[in-house]
Amino acid sequence: MAKNDNQRTRLTKLLLKNSLIKLLHKKQIYQITVSELCTEAELNRSTFYKYYGNVRDILEELEEETLAKGMQCMQEIEESGVGKEPLYRLLCYVKENKDIYQLLLNNDVTGDFPAKMLKGMTDFFKHKSGPAINEIRMSEYTFEYLVSGCISVIQSWIDGPMAESPTEISNHIYDLSVCILTHMNMLPEEYSK
Repeated sequence: MAKNDNQRTRLTKLLLKNSLIKLLHKKQIYQITVSELCTEAELNRSTFYKYYGNVRDILEELEEETLAKGMQCMQEIEESGVGKEPLYRLLCYVKENKDIYQLLLNNDVTGDFPAKMLKGMTDFFKHKSGPAINEIRMSEYTFEYLVSGCISVIQSWIDGPMAESPTEISNHIYDLSVCILTHMNMLPEEYSK
């Protein structure tokens, strides 16, 4: 019985999330009511309230899942030092999931999604990319500036036609970062080659 309940719970939540995504293509999160979401999902309100307190709870769960999957893409890479591969892997995932990233970046009520994305990328590049990052002599402000610039480029990319490939965008971001750090004399010479 527990297995069926877990499966039923997962399917119900998936149905609600998919319905929310469908509605977010038409309107902003604050315009979507529980009744409207339940009608779209063909579920009753009591089923909704069994799992969520309000529509934003579903959005927050979608955000957490998307952030976790994005970070998993980068963490699957063996420690290879600071380079283009982790960013490339993330950009491939973003491209495959363009709709959800667009919706989350454009419907974020609290500003948490971009901030969490920034923190996740910052933490990854600082602590997961290997010892090479410790050789780079930069302040926290410089590091956050670079990562937030990366996120801005990614957001512009997904909001546009995505004409550039993940390889082109990762090369562009990497080259800009290396250029800035080299200009500021914060990057060892071997990274600027």
